[in-house]
Amino acid sequence: MNTKFSPKAAGLALAITLASIGGAAAHSNQAGIERFSTVTQVAAVTPLSMQYFCAQNRNECRGGGAGKVTMTPNVMAVLKQVNVHVNNSIRPQADTSDSWDLNPTAGDCEDYVLSKRSMLIRHGVSAGSLRIAYTHTRRGEPHAVLVVRTSEGDYVLDNLNNSVKSLRASGYNIRSMSSSDPTRWTAG
Repeated sequence: MNTKFSPKAAGLALAITLASIGGAAAHSNQAGIERFSTVTQVAAVTPLSMQYFCAQNRNECRGGGAGKVTMTPNVMAVLKQVNVHVNNSIRPQADTSDSWDLNPTAGDCEDYVLSKRSMLIRHGVSAGSLRIAYTHTRRGEPHAVLVVRTSEGDYVLDNLNNSVKSLRASGYNIRSMSSSDPTRWTAG
């Protein structure tokens, strides 16, 4: 029997052995390895229209402040008031050039989001708690909403609905979202 191995075969055999031993040791925790869970965030490209908007409106693209706002009846009242006010102030109109605008008379979902974000910051809501998120409507169309991170979970302000709903109750599955810094995004 010929027991001579090529270096590639020997390396592959060693890798398989180490992987199987390491996996078994980690699974049984016999190696004294502490169990931990990892959180993986995948970087996403900031939408080009957002980059352009921020280049033109630096003050509107600042982050900072607390990453969550403490939910109180007053905060919920402000969220509801801003959501309804902006929804009633902007006439829905499809965007042909994908331009993101602040407080237009007519616009699409991103325009609503930027206007709500700006108004909430002016009402004292921490910029760091506000996230611009992409999802899909029930009909499968791409859609942007504003997510507010609170001590009681994430809430959605949506131009398709005057109610402020928890993310779970909204039925949306987030595809990508800005971080506390609106110029940095992560995938789903």
